[in-house]
Amino acid sequence: MKKNSKLKVLVNIAILAGMVGIILYLVQNSLADIFAELRSTSFMVLAGVLIIGTISLLTEGQAIKEISKHFEPSFSRQDGFWTSCYVAFYRIITFGTGTLVSEVYFYRKKGLKPSQGVGVTTLHMVMYKFAVITYAVVSLIIQFSLFYSNSPKMIPFILAGMILTIVLIIALLALSSSVNLQVFLIIVANRLFKSPKIRGWVDTCNLQIYSLRDTVNTIMQDRTAVWRIYTWNLLKLALWYIIPYFVLMGKHSDLDFLQAFSFTSFAVILSGVVPTPGGIGSFEFVYLLLLRPIVGTVDAISSVLLYRFGTFVLPFLFGFVYVLVEKRKKIQEEIQEVKKERKAMSNE
Repeated sequence: MKKNSKLKVLVNIAILAGMVGIILYLVQNSLADIFAELRSTSFMVLAGVLIIGTISLLTEGQAIKEISKHFEPSFSRQDGFWTSCYVAFYRIITFGTGTLVSEVYFYRKKGLKPSQGVGVTTLHMVMYKFAVITYAVVSLIIQFSLFYSNSPKMIPFILAGMILTIVLIIALLALSSSVNLQVFLIIVANRLFKSPKIRGWVDTCNLQIYSLRDTVNTIMQDRTAVWRIYTWNLLKLALWYIIPYFVLMGKHSDLDFLQAFSFTSFAVILSGVVPTPGGIGSFEFVYLLLLRPIVGTVDAISSVLLYRFGTFVLPFLFGFVYVLVEKRKKIQEEIQEVKKERKAMSNE
């Protein structure tokens, strides 16, 4: 037992050291441009981005609370805030592979069942996508004449982004709420797979999907809660989309607010649609394509780096602090356990 306790301490220290190593690597490489931009940014602009980014996390925390409280009444906005930061941390440190798992795991730590955690995660994503497409539609209506005269080739891409987002929303809702789809998938699986081991895995998945459907239906029946979750996601995205205008308005007083807001919205919805050159993210590519002709290359790059800081890096930093404190507590508890075992052995 003593050996196991010591091993746990060493494993947690090794995990923590590994995390720190990955973070240092990221800071020196993929995040280096963002931190370099922070050093050259004025205090007022940087403070504004910090405030806007933090408030957006609080609004997302409220949205998560509105979903989670159906299963865990003690789940608070603060818990929702740290959920967002925790997920942002693991999104970066696992290079995107641990995003969904980390969110479900966080809900489990807060008392939700795994199926409930998956249900909350699913609805969280669906409501976020609903908000994304809402702004994209409104922005396209407002900016249609401008696009039609200056960049007509962008309109089909924007429409494609909207269609793909709608398809994703329908697929997620269908998978998590449709009995007929679940029955159809089970019939197909039973015809394709005859191995007892695979059939057992299918049965387990069937039970999980049933629990997921029950979880999602529980929330969807509360129409006022659905509207509140949707509204909080709209507010979160609105805060995100005003960051570029806030950053650029000092140097470009003639920049139109709705134009900057709309172009940021288009960049978000097109980020998964437009193929991009190597070495540049799809969001950054579309954002620069739209804003560079208006504010110039230098200021467009500066604004997109600050946008990424406020929406991507800031929650990651908050999440790192949270994980660091949690790991420190865990290591201290395990060290105390080792000490107790040593004391018990010395008294024998």
